[in-house]
Amino acid sequence: MDPSMLFVQTHQEACLLFAMYATWLALGHTLLCKTVKSGTINNYLQGAARSVMKARQQLPPDPSNPLRWSDPRIDMQTGKTDSRIATIVKEVKRWENMPQRREPMTTDMIMHQMLQRTADQPHSETAVMYDWLVVGIYAGPRLTEWAQNDGTSITCNIDGTPKAFMISDLEFFGENRRRMTRNYALRHPRLVHSIDITWRFQKNGQNGEKKTFVRSFDNADLCAVSALLRIAQRWIDLRLSGQHPLAVFTTDGTVSGDVEFIRASHINAALQSAATAVYKIKKPEDLARFTSHSIRVGACVALHAAGMTEMDIQHALRWRSNSFWNYLRNLPCQSQRTSQGVQRFQPHRLFMSPSAGAAAA
Repeated sequence: MDPSMLFVQTHQEACLLFAMYATWLALGHTLLCKTVKSGTINNYLQGAARSVMKARQQLPPDPSNPLRWSDPRIDMQTGKTDSRIATIVKEVKRWENMPQRREPMTTDMIMHQMLQRTADQPHSETAVMYDWLVVGIYAGPRLTEWAQNDGTSITCNIDGTPKAFMISDLEFFGENRRRMTRNYALRHPRLVHSIDITWRFQKNGQNGEKKTFVRSFDNADLCAVSALLRIAQRWIDLRLSGQHPLAVFTTDGTVSGDVEFIRASHINAALQSAATAVYKIKKPEDLARFTSHSIRVGACVALHAAGMTEMDIQHALRWRSNSFWNYLRNLPCQSQRTSQGVQRFQPHRLFMSPSAGAAAA
């Protein structure tokens, strides 16, 4: 950190800048360009504080200026570390101590999966995986809600039906929510504007809950409706039964191949391959954090990054508690919002709308 950046007007601004520096470090902007632990962040902050205080002592004497001798990390009213800095370090510590934490799937990883498809094999594992990852970034499904565990038969609910989505769990709608039959929707896929998915049984007890997914007209590559239409068409092409799970592929990618389930190992392999290709992650212990649960984590992080409220995140991803907080991550876009908030921080200035200003005149 450049000590000259800390020659600010108030001690509060100095603390806020150090909080921004802590966020920057938490995102991996360190000497080794990798994420570090909370203790290391504290060491960085301590070193920067010493540099700042030393630089201030070289300024012309001004006994009335409390900034000259004060530690820019300390709240002068409480005598403790500024709450904003402490909150950031605490979050990093919570994250590093979380057992079996999973990294989030990202849209860049989905785009990598899209490039792995073979155009003339619409039912290949890579093509099917792409479709479900697109759905996953919006829906955040748990593994057994759409795929199967390794080495097991179909996982079923208490009523004997598969836990994974079936064709009857999809409902199709045209413009202005006009209901469409499945056959009509698949014959005229361009007319489908939204699709509802039903969660027949859920971990949270809200059985029969429906979620609506709308068509993205400006980004077909990340359109949940387009992906669900391909999934539904695959059910017809492979002539599956009404109670057959939808997440399947064929061994040769065509209708003549043997039908196989998408399983946890397939998902893990796809996400870890994408993490290596997109983010250059190579260490086995780091890659092991990308698993089938990364899809649900990714959906939560994506909504949080978009500025969605807590209630919206809970509603969209079907939580009945605040456990989604365990999924959240430090993100550059959040740091950018913090930076913009600091730049606009003028507590003694009143902003008036043009109409209010005209009325005052």
